[in-house]
Amino acid sequence: MLKVISKAIVHKTDVGGVVTNLGSEREVRDGFARLLQRVKERAGVAPDAVLVQRMIPGGLETIVGSTRDPKVGPQIMFGLGGLAVEVLRDVVFRVHPLTDVDAREMVRAIRGYRLLEGVRGEPAVDLVALQEILQRVSQLVGEHETILELDINPLVAFPDRVMALDARFRVGF
Repeated sequence: MLKVISKAIVHKTDVGGVVTNLGSEREVRDGFARLLQRVKERAGVAPDAVLVQRMIPGGLETIVGSTRDPKVGPQIMFGLGGLAVEVLRDVVFRVHPLTDVDAREMVRAIRGYRLLEGVRGEPAVDLVALQEILQRVSQLVGEHETILELDINPLVAFPDRVMALDARFRVGF
C-alpha cells in the first residue's frame, strides 16, 4: 500500500493519495507514478513523502479522535471509521477524562454497535481493546495540552486486536 504524506493534504483518499492491492515491484512502481500524478492534478501540490506500508486486510474500521475546546478542554470521539465516518457520521463524544465506564458506554452508544458485536457470521471485535484505546487517548491529550486535535482513522478492529493504520495530529505551542 502507498499513502501520500503532505502537510497540505488532510484526506488522502480525496486526492487519490492512497494506492492499495500492490502485489509486485512493478505494481508498486506503477502505483507510485499514478499516485504522484493524481495528487498533483487533484491537490495541486507535490507530496512531502510517500509511505509504503503493508496492507492489512479485513477487520472493521473505527475512528478515535480528540479535539480541544477552549472552555471544556479535550473531548474524545469514537465511531465507525474510514469512509463511514464521513457518510454515516456515527460518532459519539465525551469530555476528558474518560473512565472505564465512559469508554464502555461510548463504544456501545454508536448506531453501528451491532457491527462491533459481529453480525451475519462475522466475529465480534475486541471491544476491551477499543475501550482501552479510548482511555489511553484521553490520558494522552490530558497530559499533553499541545495536542489540539487527534484522529486515528482507520483504527481497524479485529477479534483479537486493534491496529491503527493512519493517524493525524495537530499541535500548537
